[in-house]
Amino acid sequence: MSDPKNFKPSARMSARGPFTVEASGYEPVKGETIPRRHPIAKDKLVSTPSEDVRTMFDIFKRSADRFGNAKALGTRQLVKMHHDTKQIKKIIDGKEKQVERKWSYYEMSGYSYISFIEYERMVLQIGSGLRQLGLAKGDRLHLFAATRCVCFPILRGYALICIHP
Repeated sequence: MSDPKNFKPSARMSARGPFTVEASGYEPVKGETIPRRHPIAKDKLVSTPSEDVRTMFDIFKRSADRFGNAKALGTRQLVKMHHDTKQIKKIIDGKEKQVERKWSYYEMSGYSYISFIEYERMVLQIGSGLRQLGLAKGDRLHLFAATRCVCFPILRGYALICIHP
């Protein structure tokens, strides 16, 4: 990866094996295999991605600094919802019958992305806005939403309040 700030991931192998190795410090047990780990963690489990990372905020900041304009989050919009009715076979009271079943299909747009820098800016603005609304360390925030891309910056913004009072 020559320039991580403009990295565009693609579906291909980016590393060569071995992808796992036998973990050190384990004695063979009959009928079992020795535990396997990533080669970096052969002797000891890795607890942080780097020495300067201790909190979620550190991971977030490091990602923005390291990956810059690379794609961070992608979303798609609902273009149209298609409905279809089909006849299916179903066993009812021990007899096979044809019943009508309604199906729904989603037609989605292509992905649109925001970069790590845009994501960082959004999270910091949301954290600042929550603080201006009076939220502080120890307060609770109930976020009721489906899993959506907009939930992540809200959660990270809230975490900023909790970590950095």
